[in-house]
Amino acid sequence: MKRVLSFALILLIVTALAAGCGDVKKDIGKTENTLNEAVKSEKVSTQKELTAGTVVSYQNNEIVLESSGEKVKYDFVAEKTVFVEGMPKDIKEGMFVKIIRKNGENYIYVITQGKKEALEDGSTSILGILKEANDNYVVLDVNGKEERYTASGKTVMQKFSDSGKVMRYNKDKLKNGNWVMVLVDKNNEVMNIVY
Repeated sequence: MKRVLSFALILLIVTALAAGCGDVKKDIGKTENTLNEAVKSEKVSTQKELTAGTVVSYQNNEIVLESSGEKVKYDFVAEKTVFVEGMPKDIKEGMFVKIIRKNGENYIYVITQGKKEALEDGSTSILGILKEANDNYVVLDVNGKEERYTASGKTVMQKFSDSGKVMRYNKDKLKNGNWVMVLVDKNNEVMNIVY
């Protein structure tokens, strides 16, 4: 549980740093490819500070994301938007999009590649596409390479839209093809999945 809380705290710190980073251009469609970071989300329709999910469609500047089992819409022209990572042309079905709202502006990150990051305690944070969820393991696609990790009775899950609520691992809540963030320990056992 301590590691799960540490993982959630790391997500909050990275998000706060990303939202507060330096001189971001304020023109819609301009890009500063400056940050690669962990992902979090909140449902767009409730106008919360964070939104993230897998792109299921993109037409006429409207992005539809699947975030923690919900479909969420966002029109980046109708709202004051700054592209921090990636550009509108990078938004395609299957990509991961993260939106951070701060001081009346929306900062968008279009994530096109997975990521693995070793943490100080020997665990690893992984962002990838879920290929398979089983009672005993999960398989992720991390930049074209399939990786398998053990799930156990200790594995917990959190929604991108509600990082404070921790639940037992339930493979039926996860959807193959969607992006997830997974925290694994040094034995490649899954401690936490953010979906």
